[in-house]
Amino acid sequence: MASRLKKPSLSLAGLSTLCFRRIRRLFLVVSISGLALAGCGFEAMYRADNLRTDILSELAVPDSRLGRQLERALRGRLVPSPDAPWSATIVLEETRENMQLDSQGVAQRSRLSHRLTLTLKSSRTGKTRVVVFQEEQFFDRGNSGADEMARVRALRALAINQLTDKLTSFLQTLAPHPEPAQTLADKS
Repeated sequence: MASRLKKPSLSLAGLSTLCFRRIRRLFLVVSISGLALAGCGFEAMYRADNLRTDILSELAVPDSRLGRQLERALRGRLVPSPDAPWSATIVLEETRENMQLDSQGVAQRSRLSHRLTLTLKSSRTGKTRVVVFQEEQFFDRGNSGADEMARVRALRALAINQLTDKLTSFLQTLAPHPEPAQTLADKS
């Protein structure tokens, strides 16, 4: 006697039932994991907090492609305040260096370097301070020029984002620290 095993149906109804079961299972797993994470106090962090507004009175960014990218990345994260203790000037440089050349002298690997030079000037003392941040990425030569240009654009955007993070982290260290609250014992 032959066994009667059910074979999966390849009809439209059979496929929709199979997909619906998987989607329902996935929805259930996501829902339960979301509840479990919410129960333990997990909060998603989408980006770092904005900088305090009392750090920079002015920020001069170069009017170039890199400068406009940096300005867009800083928008919303850094708001100058007129009575802040520092004014800043930024210089951005991008260099591309061929690293590995083949027998015909064509570069097979390149290095893309980005350098951000931050010059801070104190509004109280007039002294200046220069800080340099750098990012380097390496990439292989693509099959087409358009592919290589897209790769360079993506690496440039990544470098600008990383330089923005470094810059905002450094500027946060310049924030004036609030005075500690005095206790009643200190006042007497």
